[in-house]
Amino acid sequence: MRIKSLIAKPMLITLKHLFKKPVTVQYPEEKLTLAERYRGLHAYDLERCIGCASCVKICPNKCIELRVSITPEKKKKAEEYNIYIGRCMFCGLCVEVCPLKPKVITMTQEYELACYDRPSLVYDAGKLRGGRKSEP
Repeated sequence: MRIKSLIAKPMLITLKHLFKKPVTVQYPEEKLTLAERYRGLHAYDLERCIGCASCVKICPNKCIELRVSITPEKKKKAEEYNIYIGRCMFCGLCVEVCPLKPKVITMTQEYELACYDRPSLVYDAGKLRGGRKSEP
């Protein structure tokens, strides 16, 4: 009796899964549907940024670099904005701390960020515009 149960139980489990829909996705051709709150690549709007640097201060990995200048009207203006994507842990704190409505920096659904060398992991404001990578 014990030998029959040792063979029958695994066979029943196998037969149950045989007729279920597969969960495997053929990745390059098919892509998974992501959650609405997925934190992917950043999107940044340099023209709207007021240069408060709160995103730089709150970043736990110190992967955001911001260069700010003072305009003749004595207001801060962001000139250069870089994110070291290879160092970023995509926590979203930089998005939450942005004081502007709508946010200057947001997280997109883009997750294909692989590259062949480390310097190409530095994303400037041009690459982050609209969340789309610009081709070299």
